Amino acid sequence: MVCADLLMECLAVKHAHPSIKDEDVENIAMSIIVMQQDFIARLSHVDAKQVRRFFEQLDDDFTVSTNEIVDHIFQLI
Repeated sequence: MVCADLLMECLAVKHAHPSIKDEDVENIAMSIIVMQQDFIARLSHVDAKQVRRFFEQLDDDFTVSTNEIVDHIFQLI
């Protein structure tokens, strides 16, 4: 749901600021889709011996990726 929210926010910014280049919005949207696919794929390969560490790292990486995308969206404005 976070990725869907990021995508909606990206589109809302484009709608509110029509002067933003379509290419810039498309690049951010593609990075959101790639991020979502990456994290879904990572969930398919959980090491049973280190489940806690795996999910801690996954959460940390997801937070970093999400923050980077939010920064890119704000840079559009």
